Amino acid sequence: MKQKFFAIAAIAVLAILGVFIFEYATLAQRPDRNAQNQQRGNRQGGERGGRGMQQSMINPVSWINDSWVDLTFTIKVDDESLVKARPVYQAARDKFAAKMEELQASGDRQAAMAEMQSFTAVVGKEFTAGLQEALTKEQAAKVTELIKKRQTEQQQQRQRMRNRFRGGGGAGGGGAGGGGR
Repeated sequence: MKQKFFAIAAIAVLAILGVFIFEYATLAQRPDRNAQNQQRGNRQGGERGGRGMQQSMINPVSWINDSWVDLTFTIKVDDESLVKARPVYQAARDKFAAKMEELQASGDRQAAMAEMQSFTAVVGKEFTAGLQEALTKEQAAKVTELIKKRQTEQQQQRQRMRNRFRGGGGAGGGGAGGGGR
């Protein structure tokens, strides 16, 4: 009798705990949360999300990571080529990590962004030259093409985000009288 009671109580506790966790996990992932905050006049949620999006969009290492994924899974180079390319990727990542640390310590965000852009151009040239040596001409050309394509897409995305957060959303921009959903 005690064992049945204990088993039923344990199941009940697990069920309640599961419902509690599920409720809060889905609450955090609700897609309309920022829209609700803006309707209530609380713009902090949207602004925080905007800064986070901009922060990830200016991550200088992202294009290196993306090109590694492209090299591995889109172009599908052989293991030998990946082994040759790995030091090129690692060197670029290490340079960016050191520079990011240095710039974060400076505290001047505007100057850091400008300096990171010029640093990215220099390291990008070194990175591309290293890939030219490590890969075949066809592989290097494909990676370079995919990198340029991603950079163009990121620039377009950054421009859309700037327009959106600066109120220049164009014909589809939502002002105070925007379409109600």
